[in-house]
Amino acid sequence: MKRLTLFLIFLITIPYVFADWFYHSQNIFTNIRINGDAEIVPSTPSGYVQEATINMTFIPKNTDVQEITKLQTNPLADFTGDSLKFKFQKPEGKIDFNVNADVKTINFMPEIGQKIGFPIKELPKDIAIYAKPSETIDADNESIVRIASELVKGEDDLYSAVFKIADWTKNNINYNLSTLTAEVSQKASWVLENRQGVCDELTSLFIALLRAVGIPARFISGISYTESELFPDNWGAHGWAEVYFPGYGWVPFDVTYGEYGWVDPTHVKFKESVDSDEPSTYYSWIGRNADLKTGKLDIKTNLIDKVGYYRVPINLDSSVLKKSISFGSYNLLTASIENLNDFYYATELRLSKPKEVKIIGSEHKSILLLPLEKKEVFWILKLDEDFDSGYSYTFPLLISTTNNITSETSFSASIREQDVSFEEIEQITKLMEEEKEKKYSGNVVLDCKASKDEFYEYEDAEIYCDAKNIGNVFLEDADVCFEGECKNLDLGIGQAKNATFGINKSNTGLREVPVTLRNELVSKAFYVSFKVNDEPRIEVEGLEFPINVSYDDKFDVLFTLTKKSQSSPKNVGIVFSQNGFEKKWTINELTENRKFIVNVLGKQLGYGNNKYTININYFDGLNKQYNANKEFSVNLTDITLTQRVLLWFNNLENASLRTIVIMIGVVFIVLIGWLFRRGK
Repeated sequence: MKRLTLFLIFLITIPYVFADWFYHSQNIFTNIRINGDAEIVPSTPSGYVQEATINMTFIPKNTDVQEITKLQTNPLADFTGDSLKFKFQKPEGKIDFNVNADVKTINFMPEIGQKIGFPIKELPKDIAIYAKPSETIDADNESIVRIASELVKGEDDLYSAVFKIADWTKNNINYNLSTLTAEVSQKASWVLENRQGVCDELTSLFIALLRAVGIPARFISGISYTESELFPDNWGAHGWAEVYFPGYGWVPFDVTYGEYGWVDPTHVKFKESVDSDEPSTYYSWIGRNADLKTGKLDIKTNLIDKVGYYRVPINLDSSVLKKSISFGSYNLLTASIENLNDFYYATELRLSKPKEVKIIGSEHKSILLLPLEKKEVFWILKLDEDFDSGYSYTFPLLISTTNNITSETSFSASIREQDVSFEEIEQITKLMEEEKEKKYSGNVVLDCKASKDEFYEYEDAEIYCDAKNIGNVFLEDADVCFEGECKNLDLGIGQAKNATFGINKSNTGLREVPVTLRNELVSKAFYVSFKVNDEPRIEVEGLEFPINVSYDDKFDVLFTLTKKSQSSPKNVGIVFSQNGFEKKWTINELTENRKFIVNVLGKQLGYGNNKYTININYFDGLNKQYNANKEFSVNLTDITLTQRVLLWFNNLENASLRTIVIMIGVVFIVLIGWLFRRGK
């Protein structure tokens, strides 16, 4: 056998990974131009149109995460907030209209922090219509009802139910840009039967499946960005859904892009509707023997700017079971993803790899994470056999989430390494999957609560947990853990024990943190809800004042009390002072920033440097006192001798002293006059 004397690390190119900006920009600014036209078509020589009206609902809207910063129309249109209305008097031939809008979108992740029960028992009247079948979204179709019911069978978590339906739709309907689906929007039942469609049809089916099991959803149309090679332009019309979550409102789901519970900030919302086939532009006219022939809207979008950086707090790690294998062997890739947020997070994990590495199963794996939950996902890999035995190779692997959070790992291969069979890897995978699910967990009751529902970070607070074994197996060496601290318990059959933990109060705000109970048989979690209030903090910001002033000047001092804490300072007292002059304010509770303006006269100052102090005293909910202050100086310059004398008098501490000084001055003047006359 030939002996290996040369080892070459050969990095094989990983497939292209999308750029970050359209996932991770905090704000995106776009310019959108919509052009439309219509033609007056008389049916007789005397035919005419007296008045034509075009009502456009397919326009950018102001929402909580979207702002129209500029809107221009030609001709001038009436804007109601939901639509633009163009009017044409006695039009002839072709009429044109256009919209020019600048839109700012905000990168935002809806924060659903608690489990919402499913099925939904009651809906508000204005929401109920979105749970009913419509013309294109035929949610009462028998096949749709049957599949939707099977997908959510036994599910009691609304978010999980929506996720399962979204994931099934994406993975079972082929995205197809054929003329049949692109030109005419097909019914949801047609999409299900033919298993193909464009974004509108995928979304219609997704909504139909939701409505079939009583989950309200509405159709959203607008524009978005893509780097798919299927499209000639990056920006184009797009459709997605919003799903109603009781207590939270409407939450976006884009099954085409695999964005579940959120959408990237290139999604610009134009219109929300019950049915995907609702018209976006309405034409009406008054006339005789004439029609209005309408054309398609032409939409052009350009990126103006992208500002800031936004990244969902997610930990993503990857590792391989075998660091080195032989040619033709198998390996196991594990992705560990941890949700660092106190709200649900869903994503699709994508594996990019060299072509010489094959995946047994799907490259993409969707995953739903509860608040602060950690999960593992596995891929079985097979390496090709055809390599030069004189070399050692390294194979990079890249795992990425839908919004392009990534983790890299690698393994090497050479003829000298051990063979790893499929059976070995498969067995290990099954054991790891079983460890995730640990069937005995249902026989353990874990109940925990915080000593206080709400407390300040300097207070003592604890988590009290009761664990009970209601099964028929003795549980030995079970670790009950909270925030990295663990207590070891043995639980006999029918036995109950408790554990107490201190709370890490460095993470403030409303929290829902898991307490876990684990051993070789069980894995149980209980989420404890509590609120940690930080100590209130106020800072003086935005201070504006002139450096130099003259005696006759009138000027303003501006400052803002900025709330720097999540908790609200209470009983806030503000004192603005200088040289005995004071101005005071009192605020019962500072829930938002407050701006102050103080009017000052130059004649109130002393010559030269004048020191000002802004002092703030405030309290928290337990009446603990805090203080903040700010100092600055204003110079009084360029004053006359007379003004100096006036300032000297003004700055004497009390009126009585000023009176005495004036009397002494008068006596002095009289005495000088008397001496002057006597000398004569």
